[in-house]
Amino acid sequence: MSIYSIAFISNEAITRSYAHEFFAEECFPKCKVASSIKSKRLDNFKIDFCLIDTSKNFENLKELKDFLNNNETKKIIIFHSANNFNEIKQLINEQDERIIFQEINKSNAREFFRKQLSELVKSLASSHSDGLINLKEFTLPNEFDLILLGASTGGPEAVKQIIGQLKTDMPPILIVLHMQPEFVERYCERLKRITPLKVIRFVEHQKVSPNSVYIAAGSNHMEISKTGSDYFLSKGNKLKINGHCPSVDVLFKSAAKIYDTKILAVLLTGMGSDGAEGLNLLKNSGAFTITQNEESSEVYGMPKAAIEIGAAKHILSLEQIIKILSK
Repeated sequence: MSIYSIAFISNEAITRSYAHEFFAEECFPKCKVASSIKSKRLDNFKIDFCLIDTSKNFENLKELKDFLNNNETKKIIIFHSANNFNEIKQLINEQDERIIFQEINKSNAREFFRKQLSELVKSLASSHSDGLINLKEFTLPNEFDLILLGASTGGPEAVKQIIGQLKTDMPPILIVLHMQPEFVERYCERLKRITPLKVIRFVEHQKVSPNSVYIAAGSNHMEISKTGSDYFLSKGNKLKINGHCPSVDVLFKSAAKIYDTKILAVLLTGMGSDGAEGLNLLKNSGAFTITQNEESSEVYGMPKAAIEIGAAKHILSLEQIIKILSK
């Protein structure tokens, strides 16, 4: 039996980011987050449960009425402010038992929405135990063709912890760090001492191999492509992207162009937004995407930027990421 589907609608970008964050953390498979009731994101998406935020700058009351009168949604939660409750209630059939009104707690909106979503998901999970993903059921690392890691501030230590726990029988691992060229070689030497995998400082065009870790040298971008059944790294230009060379986005976007490839991409701790757009392209192309959570990140900029645009399928702690990659 498939789990119920959830739609979360808000015209506030920050509120949508709370929903994206929650659904990714809970690994909830059938959900959509949209900016309006008529969003194309909701086309052909059968909604079982709908949460609509009308608390701020919500002007499409007629659309709301039409939506409520012309769908088969099982339950509709309408979040409202103290100021607009009467106006909304006048439009709505009070006999509609599907509708629940909930006033927004403005003092801590993030926790308010997370609590509302959590209560709904828990109620669904209790009747559909197959709805949430257990960490034990994640795909084994060696079932992917490529593993991509991107990070900035705090990244060298996070990557070191990950690589130090990896076993053999791994696909090629491609890493972009925001690190000065003169430090990359020494960093690679440190990694070689803690892993059975081959650690390579990428400099020139080369074919990638299993059980090997490739780290961008720091002076040029690193891109991945596929010829036949083989994967090749190539050196890009030196132009800064998102203020960086090498750029995580350059690697991720090049990987998103490869067809028939199983990719696991992880965006780790870091300042700024580099990697967010590339991770989103990877997700949309079918890749398995993960971002590090706020609690275990030294700087939450890059993961947060990815979460805000819906690029993360899962938001995990560094410890959880290590457990998945070292299975």
